[in-house]
Amino acid sequence: MISISGNAMREWHEFGVANTDTFLTVNCCGYQKLMTKKLERNRDQGRADYQLIYIVRGKAVFRFGEDAIEVGGGHMVFYAPGEPQNYCYYAEDTTEVYWIHFSGHAVHDYLEQFGLLGGPIHEIGMMDEIVALYNKIIYELNTNKPLSGHVTTAYLLELLALLGRKLQHAEENHKGRQHADITMIIGVMHERYSQQLVIADLARQISLSPFRFIHKFKAVTGSTPLKYVTDIRMNEAKKLLSESSLHVREVASIVGYDNPLYFSRIFRSTVGIPPSEYKKQFQ
Repeated sequence: MISISGNAMREWHEFGVANTDTFLTVNCCGYQKLMTKKLERNRDQGRADYQLIYIVRGKAVFRFGEDAIEVGGGHMVFYAPGEPQNYCYYAEDTTEVYWIHFSGHAVHDYLEQFGLLGGPIHEIGMMDEIVALYNKIIYELNTNKPLSGHVTTAYLLELLALLGRKLQHAEENHKGRQHADITMIIGVMHERYSQQLVIADLARQISLSPFRFIHKFKAVTGSTPLKYVTDIRMNEAKKLLSESSLHVREVASIVGYDNPLYFSRIFRSTVGIPPSEYKKQFQ
């Protein structure tokens, strides 16, 4: 037995209907729970619209070319128009899925903007907000209230945006883990910017050669280590010059420069005016 709940649609047949005349349109949306037997789909020609399948519980096997990939709960599977759709849901795991088909001339731009074109399978975890949006769309399609088309479009756009946010957050976390060593050094720089910082010593702390350290630091921050520290010092100098009665010479010493003339030269090349003139602006 296959239990199907909330299967709602505007236009429907086996290969779908792609409405590209509209901005963004939900064609059909539904929920399925497998009880006693598996459910298999084989659409070698795909469909004419886009599809997002959200596996809430259990597992499914999706075939992409020669590869068969087992996908569990908390994953979203994406199909573009014309892509072969071959997959199977399993009842022994009481598999539960939500699915939605949509089209429109703005779809591709939104999917690209939200990072959903990077691959067919996305791990997003269990998100109550996503389930709620699927159910809201199903309800609107079933009740067919006035302006339901606009409401379902708004819900779909919110769903795509939430997915994009989740994927971007995961990517940022991944990058953060990849560059934890540089992040640690950046913390050291902010803490000890007024002291003499030697590139070789910083590189040694994260087991890199000076050359590799400089290269990686610039790749992560877009700046060389020397410029990064200089920017910290100049920002602190501007704060002290504008908010205190300290003399330029005193500010230079506080931010790590023993030679006030050298500090003034660096400040001018960075800020555009000498520190004395910068200070006068706030007096």
